[in-house]
Amino acid sequence: MARLAPPDVTLLTDEISYVSREEDGYHAYGTPFAGDLGRLGENTRAPLAALYLLTKGTENKIEPVGAAEASRALLENILCFAHDSEVVRSVFAAACDFVCRVPIRRLTFAPDARVWEMIA
Repeated sequence: MARLAPPDVTLLTDEISYVSREEDGYHAYGTPFAGDLGRLGENTRAPLAALYLLTKGTENKIEPVGAAEASRALLENILCFAHDSEVVRSVFAAACDFVCRVPIRRLTFAPDARVWEMIA
């Protein structure tokens, strides 16, 4: 997806994102991690209106995702190296809260820049 981004888009990262709950909602932050593009993320933040689970396909489409599937998918992508049960419980609770507050969608996309028009 990052490779397909229009040139005027600010990419927070193409690798690991940092998400924080704040008074006005959730925000994603750029990070200094580089993925396939080999570019560090932008040192900025953006409000989260939705979270898209990415799936390559033959057409571009967006579908809703139920809370249970969204929770599982989100937990599979959270980096947490803690062994303390209270920390793990806190991360789990934060993920469940996120899924309750932020719409989760599946974005199936063909490797084509037009997909960005769907999420703009």
